[in-house]
Amino acid sequence: MFRTACLTLKFAALCGLLLIATPSPSLAQKSGKKKPPPPPPPPVPVRRIVVDKVNPEETTRAVASAKLIDRMINQNYTKYKVKPNEMTTDEQFVRRAYLDITGTIPTFKQARAFAINKGSDKRQRLIDTLLNTPEASGHLYNYWADVLRLRDREVTNNAPGKVYNEWVKESLEKNVPYDQWVLEMLTAEGKYLDKPATGYLLRDSGMPLDSMNNTVRIFLGTQIGCAQCHDHPFDKWRRKEFYEVASYMYGTSYRMNAGDKQKFGGQNVVNKFREELKKIDEKYDGGGKYNRFLIGNLVEVSDTGRKLILPDDYQYDDAKPKSAVNPRTIFDPQPQISPGDTPRVVFAKWLTSPQNPRFAKTIANRMWKRLFGIGQIEPVDDMMDETVAENPELMNYLTSEMVRLKFDVKEYLRILLNTEAYQRQATFAEVIPGEEYHFPGPILRRMSAEQVWDSFITLAVYDPEQYQAEPARVQTELLNVDLAKISPEEIFKRDEELREVTNSKHRDARNKNYTYQGVLLARAAEQPAPMPASHFLRQFGQSDRESIEASTTDGSVPQVLQMFNGTITHMILHPKSLMYSNVVLAKTPAERLDVIFLSILSRKPTAEEKEIAMEEIEQHKEAGYGNVIWSLVNTREFLFVQ
Repeated sequence: MFRTACLTLKFAALCGLLLIATPSPSLAQKSGKKKPPPPPPPPVPVRRIVVDKVNPEETTRAVASAKLIDRMINQNYTKYKVKPNEMTTDEQFVRRAYLDITGTIPTFKQARAFAINKGSDKRQRLIDTLLNTPEASGHLYNYWADVLRLRDREVTNNAPGKVYNEWVKESLEKNVPYDQWVLEMLTAEGKYLDKPATGYLLRDSGMPLDSMNNTVRIFLGTQIGCAQCHDHPFDKWRRKEFYEVASYMYGTSYRMNAGDKQKFGGQNVVNKFREELKKIDEKYDGGGKYNRFLIGNLVEVSDTGRKLILPDDYQYDDAKPKSAVNPRTIFDPQPQISPGDTPRVVFAKWLTSPQNPRFAKTIANRMWKRLFGIGQIEPVDDMMDETVAENPELMNYLTSEMVRLKFDVKEYLRILLNTEAYQRQATFAEVIPGEEYHFPGPILRRMSAEQVWDSFITLAVYDPEQYQAEPARVQTELLNVDLAKISPEEIFKRDEELREVTNSKHRDARNKNYTYQGVLLARAAEQPAPMPASHFLRQFGQSDRESIEASTTDGSVPQVLQMFNGTITHMILHPKSLMYSNVVLAKTPAERLDVIFLSILSRKPTAEEKEIAMEEIEQHKEAGYGNVIWSLVNTREFLFVQ
């Protein structure tokens, strides 16, 4: 891979004339130039971010658990005659740790500081420092946004929007225990504007069977969807079993009745307001203009007690078509029913119980895959009774640790990050699906779309964390009304205010100090979800959030064009970029090369790379530095997590 960097530099030299025509930095300024001041703070309210930190008292236990994990992995090395990979160098480790924990490469100063740190426990300290950052929560949010299919689409027709997404983000920042977090999503009830956690069920509102299939797949790592129409062809699940478990949530309602007698006096409140608003708004024709208020304030989750019955075409002899279904979970032990619990609460308590055979195992396996690139069990969401982990003893231990930690995901990640197995060099050989991998080290992975984007932001922007998406409350405080009490005049007034804070002028004014050529220079976690198909993030594989974990790291022609001549690569060469400032502050060509390599690859150049780069600089003068920068971000070494 290092050789690739050299070859790319030679290619850049051949293309020097083309690159000089791009907005490369002249670098013809004095090395003592002061960096430009950071942009002013956002002109509107921001969220108060409170990040829960790792427990210092758990350090000794975390390190001990990491060593026990290594002992189990080492036993497999002996058993399968596997030679473990060498340990990572400090340069490799710091880059991997930043990418895996915070979702971005380290800055020049961060990479340099770690390199010169002589402390024997510097890796352990770096892990704790990074886990305690808002960026770590943002990176984990990007992961769950893909799994939970988060979208910023406004709630009008039962679809959750920003208020739910923000609740997910804040839950991760607070490090809410995983079992409590899932329990709240599954049991939340009330109006979505008051209870954002209802967004999980609203995401699949009106599709209770699909919602159950998705829930079991995400949180229990098991796919039962085939049994919705027929007995599962590859697993043990029968069609009746699918309907039995689906019946727990079938009685969920997603919207108030607009004609509810108790709340609205029996008159359809939506029709009533539409007629009244016609008198106030001369341009209103009675259509959907005010649906954000009239429909949005009817969106709530409640339980109706409705029973699920088998379909007309039920074809098996264990029940009759159209017969009522009694709730039953797909695994034992069956849930204990407490007085007053609705079927949905009963199911949620059973699913998140430490005694559930797959709940803790699924999240332990998911987080293992996030760091190692492949799960102990693959696929992570298609476990069967006969599924055997790569290292059964280890998988059982990981599951027990998740339970011991009371589902503290941050502490669990801390343990994995401190293992020798994680800190070994990456395996470059392709891992073929279905073949066992015994973890001589993490597998080589291309950065996710969000990691690539955030790494470019790190290279270009002085303080990327300064920008924050507009808090959901800016809109929800206007949207949240009581349709039984509010007047049509107030709805008209609030709608005008809402349009003012959601129009493009408002957005552009808020973002103007954070954009480059119309592109918002903010972390992926602060961008709209999902981005348009033409955006860098989507072109690099960000999911459209229509199906579970639909993101991809496959290559494409648009990616090549973005990297070769896109706005994002030009941005890091701009005179006001952080990269430019760091380079011009260095005094000599050799020091400038060190800055460039440390900024992009977290290491200094080899002798061969330095020779090639110096030839480029001598040939193209100041523009040669821009060519070196452009070349390095187009290497596989930059785009992959080693």
